[in-house]
Order: sequence, then C-alpha cells, then structure tokens
Amino acid sequence: MAIHTNPQSMLNESLPEMLLAAKYCIEFRKDTSVWKVSGCYGYPAALLLLSMIDSVGSYIEKGNVLNHFKILNNTDCYNLDLNKDEVKVIYDYYRNTLSHHSVLPQDIMLDIGQKNEKIFERINNMYILRLVPLYNLSLEVVKKLLNNQQILENNVTIHNIENKKII
Repeated sequence: MAIHTNPQSMLNESLPEMLLAAKYCIEFRKDTSVWKVSGCYGYPAALLLLSMIDSVGSYIEKGNVLNHFKILNNTDCYNLDLNKDEVKVIYDYYRNTLSHHSVLPQDIMLDIGQKNEKIFERINNMYILRLVPLYNLSLEVVKKLLNNQQILENNVTIHNIENKKII
C-alpha cells in the first residue's frame, strides 16, 4: 500500500491487490479438521470480485450503483449477456445480501467452478455464481480498464472522488 496523488494511480494498485486477494481466497483449501466443510474462502472471494465489478462499472457505466452492474453485459468487458432480472439477482442477492448480511438467500449459491464453465446461470430455480471463471474474466476486465487511460481521463467518477473533502 502506497501513498497516491490521484485516484488513477491508486486504482493501479487497489484493483490488482483485490484480484490477488480474491485469487488467494479461491485457491485456499479449508482443513476439514478445522472447518465442517471443505472448499475455499468463497464468501470473501465473492465479495472482492463483486466489489471489483461495482468499481469498474462505476468508471464505465456511471450512474447509481445498480447501473454499475450493467458492466456485466458490456460487450467490451464481461459480456455475459444477462437479462435485466439476472443482473438484479447478482446485485441484490449476491453483492448486497452477502456484503450487508454475510449470508446468501436460499437458492442463491456460490461454486468454485472450473476455468471454462459459465460464470452465472440458473439451474432448477437455483442461481449459481462460479468464482474461478469470474476471477479469470475479471483479470482481463481490470487489465483493459487500467490500460485504457481514455476511460479514466476526465472521468465523472474520478472527478467526484477528487472533489470529496473531509469536513
């Protein structure tokens, strides 16, 4: 963690740090003598990845927080081709419920997933968000954002951040 003179500089550190932390959480395997179930640190990984979706969306999609999640359908970014209700499920039940209440509702599931699996789908009335493919795609999306200075120059979100003052 360094001292930064502007939000763009900080993004070049914060987003890669979040990706590395998410990767650690996904690759970690729980010791079943300590935990009741095996698996990874799925909840913190999901929180980090969902926060990154929100962050990237704030620079590209702008507007209120729900607008940020439109980044999931942006053809230059996640390109998931989700319908409006599916985006709302990810926003309401994954991002919000998990970050504000530390649980997921019934029929909302996380899975470690495999590299080539779908990131998000509905099977038998159960929604599944898969961490590995979401992480892999997030790597590419963050790289595109950080390597495209046109997005970050004269950006409304960055302008708003720079104008925040401590009272």
